[in-house]
Amino acid sequence: MSGGLWTHLLSYLGTRSRNGGVYRKEEQSMKRQLISVVTCVLLSQSLMAQPSGPSDKGSPWTGTADQKLWGLITIWAQTKFAFPHRERLKEVGWDSTVQAFIPRVIETNDQESYYNTLMELIALLRDSHTEVIPPWGRFTPGFDIPPVEVKVIDDKFYIIRTGDAEEMEAQKVTPGTEILEVDGVPVRRLFQDNVLRYHTRGSKRATEAVGVFYLLYGPKGTRVQLTVRDIDEGIREVRLTRNATTGNRKPFMYTFVEHLMATTIEQLWPTDSILYVDLPNFEGTNKGIRDDFLDLIDTTDLTGIKGMIIDLRYNMGGSHNILHPIVSCLIDSPVQTPLDHYVEYAPALARWEKRDPFVLKTRNWEVKPRDGKRYRGPLVLLIGPMTHSSGEDMVIELSQSGRCVTIGERTAGGAGGRYSFPLPGGGEFSVSTFKATYPDGREYMTTGILPDVEVHQTLDDILEGTDRGLEQGIEVIQNWESIPPQHGER
Repeated sequence: MSGGLWTHLLSYLGTRSRNGGVYRKEEQSMKRQLISVVTCVLLSQSLMAQPSGPSDKGSPWTGTADQKLWGLITIWAQTKFAFPHRERLKEVGWDSTVQAFIPRVIETNDQESYYNTLMELIALLRDSHTEVIPPWGRFTPGFDIPPVEVKVIDDKFYIIRTGDAEEMEAQKVTPGTEILEVDGVPVRRLFQDNVLRYHTRGSKRATEAVGVFYLLYGPKGTRVQLTVRDIDEGIREVRLTRNATTGNRKPFMYTFVEHLMATTIEQLWPTDSILYVDLPNFEGTNKGIRDDFLDLIDTTDLTGIKGMIIDLRYNMGGSHNILHPIVSCLIDSPVQTPLDHYVEYAPALARWEKRDPFVLKTRNWEVKPRDGKRYRGPLVLLIGPMTHSSGEDMVIELSQSGRCVTIGERTAGGAGGRYSFPLPGGGEFSVSTFKATYPDGREYMTTGILPDVEVHQTLDDILEGTDRGLEQGIEVIQNWESIPPQHGER
């Protein structure tokens, strides 16, 4: 343990308020508990040698000081020794920042405030694969949203979809309605204080795209008051009930949630000779997505296809075991995966060579073409700020084929394998164990992958119900000979 953090832990409990020179009973107890906690911290480095994450689900919640501190120190130690973005640890001053959080963590009143404080700490690292998950998961039991989907466009908050609810119709809440205030608070300020403070997806665009789900989140059945601006510029108040998943109607879900839960691909033919395929996710349990795509290749007359459009705009990643069999159907020669950078801790180097004991190692591998039937024609990938992790791997891998054009918006810029540890009361801390770059070492973490053809959704697109990304993809394929594949940042 660093001397600074050790000293701060001891001094914090040694200089708390006194009554007539005598420590209060709880402070004396807290100091005794700290001895046990700090002793355990000295063993924390050995955890990194374990072949897999601990299986312990965490101790029952008691709310004692030593339990709260142990959770904080677990986060501090595992991040310090495993987090691959070493520059971000320096940027936030990891040790000193954790020190500043010690009194805040100890003084939390309940489990919810405790986990909120830990989530606030981790959000400072701006990494989509490093997170604190409370015992109740990412979605609070008994909470819901109104049946509306909100999107940030040009720094404004627009309703882009609504559910089939009488309340929406009665109050004339329609796509294109702009939200100005939530319960009397300016929407941007509320979003910053209640959402972005605790949730991150790495880049600003990715964090906003996903985090906006929590904007109107609250106890199920309660009503939220919105100040809105209609399309005709009129400003008024509406009150919406948080009941998206209740009632007799079909539950209303954000588009990205639908994609996360999807277990199969979606295919359609926007023209007679262009095949569109939506790959919703690459979750390791979703073998149906992989198998359905392989079956599509095997059973389709590929000679009649002028081009294929693969939609990754809501694909937030998953497993290479699902991704790479799909990629292997779309390449003619081996392609390189992104280059993974991971941390090895070698303190002997600090002593022998006077150098940083944290060493970044790298690895990657090839994806080879599938034996048998493969698609070898023009290929368009639709991408956006929710294209994330192994979704971005697919972009990097297929872009090496020389016959792929990417269309849409910058991707999320997030990759990393989660290594998980239990937190008090049944929560979990996951730390990213690697960062990824292009095979040649160029960065795309947080910056994202720039598409060959940029297409941004506008308010007019929402009002007209048009998909300009898809339309642009069709146009590119129809003019393939005159618009050869570009390579943007690749």
